[in-house]
Amino acid sequence: MAAGWSAAVPARQSAAPAPSAFPALETGRARFILLLAALCTLGVVRPMAQSWSAPSGLEQQAAAPAGDDLQLYRQIIDRLRAGESSYPATATLLRDNDYPLRPFITFRLPTLALLLAAMPGWLGTALLTCLCAATIFVWTVRLGKTGLAERPLMAASLLLLAGSIALAAPRLTPFHESWAALLIALSLALHRTDRWGPSVALALLALLIRELALPFVLLMGAAAPWQRRWREAGRWAFIVALFALALALHAHAVASVVLPGDPASPGWMTPGDWPRVLTALRDASILGALPVPTTALLAPLALLGCRGDPASRLAALYSAGFAVMMMLGRPQNYYWIAMIMPLFLAGLAFAPAALRDLVRAARAPDRSPLAKSRGNVT
Repeated sequence: MAAGWSAAVPARQSAAPAPSAFPALETGRARFILLLAALCTLGVVRPMAQSWSAPSGLEQQAAAPAGDDLQLYRQIIDRLRAGESSYPATATLLRDNDYPLRPFITFRLPTLALLLAAMPGWLGTALLTCLCAATIFVWTVRLGKTGLAERPLMAASLLLLAGSIALAAPRLTPFHESWAALLIALSLALHRTDRWGPSVALALLALLIRELALPFVLLMGAAAPWQRRWREAGRWAFIVALFALALALHAHAVASVVLPGDPASPGWMTPGDWPRVLTALRDASILGALPVPTTALLAPLALLGCRGDPASRLAALYSAGFAVMMMLGRPQNYYWIAMIMPLFLAGLAFAPAALRDLVRAARAPDRSPLAKSRGNVT
């Protein structure tokens, strides 16, 4: 085991601190980030402890719909294996189980159901497990090649395992978020400025399985022109256009099976707050096994745990942006948080270095132009 780790880690080794993205941050910005993290932690411990003191609230409300959704996905796959067409079978099952059929996005894109229906059940589970293992392995190798010391590398790999393994449970094989989240994490791990083809292809597959992958694709598409990688930016724009076409065809197919009296969804937007995100994190990860104050502390630290390399910055931006989106969505959509779980917990491996550099920057003399101008006033 030790030999395996040493093969991925350079020889300069474990005494070296893990680099962060904040060593040269301005004093004012460092203080603002630390203040925001403190508010996110201290401002929610008491109300969250009260709301989680009994097994009620969001956890109770959301657990049943999630189980019902998985059962629905299995029934759709069974009907496809029996030779039925995707959209009529889905519409029938949605009606029979009292689900809304409007707007068209209440129907999942049929990509995953069609793929799983075309293979034995055990093979789909095996592929999901392999995808999970590949994600953890590729990220470990990538971080090892950056010269990361052994201890932070081992911590990051274990946290990647903790964030990913729950998504690969056999019962979650028909769960769209499991596949999309792991594909996104693997896409980012494989991304190179000079070799981005595999990354784009995996992101497109994630997008065709679950439209919640769109924020990741848009982030990658914005990062490419920001760094003047115009050819890559064109590929990201192309898959967004391809997805828009697929979504239009999906909407047309749904319209052909929806009846005028079919119920409509109440909507997905219900602005909330940071505790909603923490609750979702507890429901979807090993954080749920920890005391509430520990969860409230670790979640901001996981977002702060950003290394200086581009992939880590993009992972942190994606996780933070998705957390904001979670605050705007309905509480019943708590399971959306699965989209960031493979990457989110790994940030804890780099949180000590990030916190160290933020504190150093916050304690340094303010070097901003405004501070300099004040110092010159006599």
